[in-house]
Amino acid sequence: MEQNKTGKYLKYAIGEIVLVVIGILIALSINNWNEVRKNNTKEQQILTQLKDEYTTNLLQLEQKITNRKKIIKAANNVLQYIDESLNINSDSLNSQLNIMIGAPTFKPIENNLINSGDIILIRNKKLNQLLTTWPSNVDAVQEIERIWHAKMWESVIPIFNDFGILRSSFYKWWEDEQNIKWILDGTYDNPFQKPKTSRALITSEILNNKELEGIISLAVSVNYAANLQSQVLRKRILEILELLKKEILEY
Repeated sequence: MEQNKTGKYLKYAIGEIVLVVIGILIALSINNWNEVRKNNTKEQQILTQLKDEYTTNLLQLEQKITNRKKIIKAANNVLQYIDESLNINSDSLNSQLNIMIGAPTFKPIENNLINSGDIILIRNKKLNQLLTTWPSNVDAVQEIERIWHAKMWESVIPIFNDFGILRSSFYKWWEDEQNIKWILDGTYDNPFQKPKTSRALITSEILNNKELEGIISLAVSVNYAANLQSQVLRKRILEILELLKKEILEY
């Protein structure tokens, strides 16, 4: 009889242990399910935010490309004036030179995905890779942009000052709202009064200036190179946006 009771107690104990183990496994499964659900929810929030950010980045990048095209076109017009020794009206020359005062710089919205470690929540491997390499892609464009930005302040501004057109150049720059669309929010006023008169330009002296010819040639080359790299970056943004659309559940 004692042996029979012992066997029952042993079975009861084993049953209790099995129930406890099953309970622990169920609790772990529920906890894991909750963690997965939280991670999935957070991933969707991140994806939606990224879609908004990269849509804005695309609009800004396209605007910078357009601005550089304007600089390239104006610079090539001046080079044509130089090559063909055309009798150019001073206002026309001044207008083309004014366009070159800008130095478009792409400044995308920065997120903290990599530093925060949230990048691991992005389960799509291709998307994860593109987001991880994004900063280096931006650096490739900005490195070229810095060349023209430095040259503008080192050479363009001083030589325009010598020509006596710096005031009108800055006035024209502030008049074009596209130039500062991505710098300021809201409305703004042109800080310059409209020049009533300008010193008459001696176009022949300007067009025979070898330093100016070199600067203009650099403007064409560097801004064209920046646009080539920007087109690569634009393609990358479109690829990221397409993947984001596929991953966002409610899109």
